[in-house]
Amino acid sequence: MSLSSSHSEDHHTTHHVTRPEDRVSLREKAGYSAGGMSYTLLGNSIGSMANVVLNIGLGMNPFLVGLLLAIPRFIDALLDPLIGAWSDNTRSRWGRRKPFMFVGAIGAGIFFVVLWWLPTAWSEMGQFWFFLTLSVVFYVFMSLFSVPWGAMGLSMTADYHERTRLMATNAFMSALAAILLSWLYALIKLPVFPDSITGARWVAVGLSLVTVVLGFVAVALCREKQTAAQSSQAAESVLPQIKSVVTNRAFLILGSVVFFMCVGIFSIGSLPVYLAIYYIYGGDEQSASVLAGWNGTVWQVSSLLFVPLISLIATRIGKRHTLVLALFFALIGNLIKWFCYSPGHPLLFLIPPVFVALGFSALWTLTASMLADVCDLHELQTGNRNEGALNAMYGWVMKVGSTIAFALSGVLLNLTGFDQALGGNQSAATILSMRLLDIGVPAIAVVAAIVLAWIYPISEDRAYQIRAELEERRGQLETT
Repeated sequence: MSLSSSHSEDHHTTHHVTRPEDRVSLREKAGYSAGGMSYTLLGNSIGSMANVVLNIGLGMNPFLVGLLLAIPRFIDALLDPLIGAWSDNTRSRWGRRKPFMFVGAIGAGIFFVVLWWLPTAWSEMGQFWFFLTLSVVFYVFMSLFSVPWGAMGLSMTADYHERTRLMATNAFMSALAAILLSWLYALIKLPVFPDSITGARWVAVGLSLVTVVLGFVAVALCREKQTAAQSSQAAESVLPQIKSVVTNRAFLILGSVVFFMCVGIFSIGSLPVYLAIYYIYGGDEQSASVLAGWNGTVWQVSSLLFVPLISLIATRIGKRHTLVLALFFALIGNLIKWFCYSPGHPLLFLIPPVFVALGFSALWTLTASMLADVCDLHELQTGNRNEGALNAMYGWVMKVGSTIAFALSGVLLNLTGFDQALGGNQSAATILSMRLLDIGVPAIAVVAAIVLAWIYPISEDRAYQIRAELEERRGQLETT
């Protein structure tokens, strides 16, 4: 069966039973999921807090806020391949991944707190440079944790379906943790805090403590698995690893799906909050913060409920078909915003995230599992197993997409004519522009992701064929 034609078959012709040695224990799933929860909370908190604190709270220009979200992620993306290759080439008594994860968890926790202690008396540009510098340091430590953590997940099982179950468990627990993200704005605005920046500082302290503990749990409970060939694999330089990854057709397609979803959704990520404040509630931040909190909660609870369903469907009709179906529902969710954002019926605001959550729940669950399949294909084609490099490039694609999205977010908000000084008196043209961008940008991106997911080439049958060829090759290597 050729790779180019294999996508025509999406499920194995006979019932597949996972081998006992391929099963991931509950302890290991809990450890890997703890790492996912830590990464979800810290990795997304800056994006959740920046606009409401820096723009609405301190009056910083939206364009500058967009740069603060984009530039550090771009620098972070450049470092990911280096960290991935460094991790692949590391040999220590603690393994290849855990030393990086330990240092990364501590450093990220510390600098996330320091980040929000920006001096309120400084000028706008002074605050900009303070936040930018510390954000870069924070994201370096985040990469030290997240790249090796993700690479470890790619090697925890060789089974096609057990990979999906592992990633589904992680997606479920990460969605559970992400419910907290939905309420960061409301927590920051609690009456106990005199202003947004004070609220952000103490919320950051609490988040940091939780995420560092979760990071330590991941280090303690995860078990790295290596083949005999891997343990003696010679170190490789970075550039050949990157070249071999980016010339892998399956990886390019999978990465492009993630790229378009990141650009499409994150570039308008703050617009629903702005529309809740200035369109639905006419400038009432307190009421909008609660609605935004429930909006995020509906998204995350929906994700929790969808993850088992996605895992089940994927074992029946294949990962590719399941992903395409879920992305179609995400497209519907974006289109119905036009009818569900209504000042007279604010609770309708909570309907679109149910549909969009289905798409993203499938995206994070299935692409992570599909990346492990790509890792097998990469080993078959190159002879080397580079989970670190593959996960780093996967993260690189995601972060470049996020960088572009965050840079666009400030530009798009400025293009609508939004003026923070006007409060609830934004013009009708501004509100209309916000609504059109909030619908149109992600809709275009989701359509592109659907097309790409449809042509993804590794079916279940092809994945089993690749594994069989790898095991035959490894057996030959071990007997020579």
